Amino acid sequence: MMKHLPNALSISRILLALALLPIAYFGETLGTAFMIVYVSAGLTDMIDGPLARKFGWTSKIGANLDGTADYFFIAVALVTIVPALGLNALSIGIVIGFVAIKVIGMIVGYLHYSQLMMMHTRLSKFGALVAFFVPIVFVITGVDANIIFIFLGAYVYTFLLEEIAINIVMPYPKRDINGIFEALKLRKEHQKKDA
Repeated sequence: MMKHLPNALSISRILLALALLPIAYFGETLGTAFMIVYVSAGLTDMIDGPLARKFGWTSKIGANLDGTADYFFIAVALVTIVPALGLNALSIGIVIGFVAIKVIGMIVGYLHYSQLMMMHTRLSKFGALVAFFVPIVFVITGVDANIIFIFLGAYVYTFLLEEIAINIVMPYPKRDINGIFEALKLRKEHQKKDA
């Protein structure tokens, strides 16, 4: 029964993300109720994968469920939080660029592997953690979110472009990968086996 806990956490992230929609619509986006649900959803993301790996409860279904839950959470966060941050045109352009590059990466992965690839690189994990804290920092400090997005943008573009590069060079799909250098090493090893 416990082996299903990571999947239950991923499912709860989807449900919590969906709960943000009516809270944002009927309540106050970035208000107390919203932030409690937002942080709870984020915590499920920080716990499900490490828990599954630690106890050997990983599965292809679990990996796909985790990725799907991530995309639900990100999509809901974008449509609820971004409008509440008072972003200027440059920051909105940065957000649109994030989404466009992520979609391109998913298309490249699908064309290469005939399946959707939801990468978990070191850069992307750190970027997701930083992005998760943006609304929290905004609520606590009141700092101009546009400043955060300009600095965050450069980093996020770096890891999204790395994901595209990994999808191009990796000879086979691998979701959990340290980064491009590991992908290049695996490609070289795969080429030696084929030679």
